[in-house]
Amino acid sequence: MPGMDQTGETTVTRGRRAETIAAVFLELGGYRVLARNARCGPLEVDLIAVRGGTIAFVEVRARSSRAHGTPEESVRWRKQECLTRAARGILEGLALPPDVRVRFDLIAIELEPFGLRLRHRLGCWPPR
Repeated sequence: MPGMDQTGETTVTRGRRAETIAAVFLELGGYRVLARNARCGPLEVDLIAVRGGTIAFVEVRARSSRAHGTPEESVRWRKQECLTRAARGILEGLALPPDVRVRFDLIAIELEPFGLRLRHRLGCWPPR
């Protein structure tokens, strides 16, 4: 069935579960999650988190197999551009101190039969 993985889980369900795992991971690491699925028009950022003086716009990617590559390989330049535009739009609506740093992170989750593998990539691409 389209949109389902080998476990019978839909890609939307798997994605929401991955976002929850990523949010908990960030919180355990001392981040405060400010928003989930933040929208700027048609564009969306999975998570926005802050720690210290840095705001991280976080893309979450999960894979149940490597048949179509790793989670990191799925974030191509076009997705990076969309995330950058969304972040710019979201930031315009916030009153932030001038010294705030902005970063784009990726949380890659590989779902395995008896657990998962999570990688947090900081500063994956520069703000444009």
